[in-house]
Amino acid sequence: MTNPTRREVRKAVRLPVSIGGSQAALSTDVSTSGFQLETPTLLPQGLPVEGYVLHGHKELRWKGVIAWARAGNPMTSTWHALGVRFTKVSPGLRALISMRSRG
Repeated sequence: MTNPTRREVRKAVRLPVSIGGSQAALSTDVSTSGFQLETPTLLPQGLPVEGYVLHGHKELRWKGVIAWARAGNPMTSTWHALGVRFTKVSPGLRALISMRSRG
């Protein structure tokens, strides 16, 4: 779902993500201000979260807040969608996002 009022371009990038070190997720798009995640667990809007993006053998840390949440459809095995607004990003993740967002 695209939002025409967004100021920042987001790029479709699939990255393995861990939320809280215990919940797996996948990014569907990413920008320097946040990412959209697909996850099997629906988390509430406003919840502070942290985790990491797995890049090779490195865990690239981030912290953020759930900006929005959209329930998936269990009848079609669709995962939930979460929008995460970053509040802190490790230098390694910032570099990866910058590299992936070009082009």
